[in-house]
Amino acid sequence: MVKKIVALVLIVVAGGGWFYLDYMNKQEIKAAEELRQAMAQAKAQAMAREKAIAEAKAQFEALILAELTTCKTTAEKVKEDFLEANKKPVRRKPGQFTVPAAVQEEANKTLEAANAACQTTHDTRLASGS
Repeated sequence: MVKKIVALVLIVVAGGGWFYLDYMNKQEIKAAEELRQAMAQAKAQAMAREKAIAEAKAQFEALILAELTTCKTTAEKVKEDFLEANKKPVRRKPGQFTVPAAVQEEANKTLEAANAACQTTHDTRLASGS
């Protein structure tokens, strides 16, 4: 009779231990699943943030490239306007004009300086990110 009671107590204790360990295992699985979901959400947020940063950088680079192009176009227009304002009529050939070499050289130097200033501004803005 004592053997039966001891056996019954051991079965109950073993069963209780097994149910307790099963409960703890389920809790660990639940915690691991919650952690996995949190990591997946954090990864998605990080990827979205990286994508937004890349898009903003590309947009910024496109903007300053457009500004560089506009600056160089403006410099070229200023050169053309300067040459137009300083052209001289050719003698005995009505309707024909010429630009003196000194004026042409000055216009070229001015264009080179303006283009260099445009490029410097572009490089500075690109390096600083603003």
